[in-house]
Amino acid sequence: MTPSTRRTIACRYRGTAIKRAAFVFVAAGMCAANVHAQEAMLRANNQIWIDAGAQQLHYWENIGPGKSDSERGTTAAFALGASTQRQLFGVSNLYFGGSVRVSHGNVDYGGYLQDLTGRVVQPNYEMTTRSTATDVTLKAGKAIPFQLGTRFAQVIPYLSYSYRDWIRDSSREPNGFYERYRHHVIGGGLMGQLEVTPKLVATADVRAGAMVGASMTLAGSQNTFSLGNKPVVVAGFGLDYAIARNFHVNASYEWSRFQYGRSSVTQISPGVNAYEPDSKTINQTWMIGAGYAF
Repeated sequence: MTPSTRRTIACRYRGTAIKRAAFVFVAAGMCAANVHAQEAMLRANNQIWIDAGAQQLHYWENIGPGKSDSERGTTAAFALGASTQRQLFGVSNLYFGGSVRVSHGNVDYGGYLQDLTGRVVQPNYEMTTRSTATDVTLKAGKAIPFQLGTRFAQVIPYLSYSYRDWIRDSSREPNGFYERYRHHVIGGGLMGQLEVTPKLVATADVRAGAMVGASMTLAGSQNTFSLGNKPVVVAGFGLDYAIARNFHVNASYEWSRFQYGRSSVTQISPGVNAYEPDSKTINQTWMIGAGYAF
């Protein structure tokens, strides 16, 4: 091999090495950019938070002419939650989240009074009801990061479980009652997240599920009313802002709608039978809070 041939091969090798180095540099830069871009969402999703706000309740029963009642009002709400997005068992971007929310306060009851035969004796009856609702929600899914224009985003398909416990207590009123509604929901949803800025992450969330084990217990009753299970739909939107790497503030809104089907006739006292009618509930919840990102 002549010296000129060796120089030609060396030049070609150096050129190839430069191209490879450039490719590695660009690839590394893209990886670093992706990691940096995903950091905002990772910080938002690896967090423990506490929230406070308000929940608006609209519950109503349509039984028949002259027989309908409703519960309306806004109560204080408090929540504690945590979530994480990480690699587990060799699978990247697994997402797990859970929260407990409690709302409590007085709401307005509007309905009617009837005698033991079912005859309406007062069509427009109003009183105050103390409402206490507890909602537990668990989610498990996998995030799919992608680029949306010049911004970075991700979607998280997930499975969900939730439990609701609602107490209607108007026992302090002359014609009041104490009722406790409970149900479970098994379903799934889709969460979408967008890095608005390196510190601000927006989240939209929609889920639906099948209700299981819906029931109502009436104080003084010998039995629990088994209610019809209906689908549940929940939608929400939230913002998370990183004031510092570990200290975040957040704001959220959630809308939910569900129904209970009519129960079978149940004995509530010797010689007195009753049933729980079809009902619908819409809740709207506004929250603000703070969190610690880990």
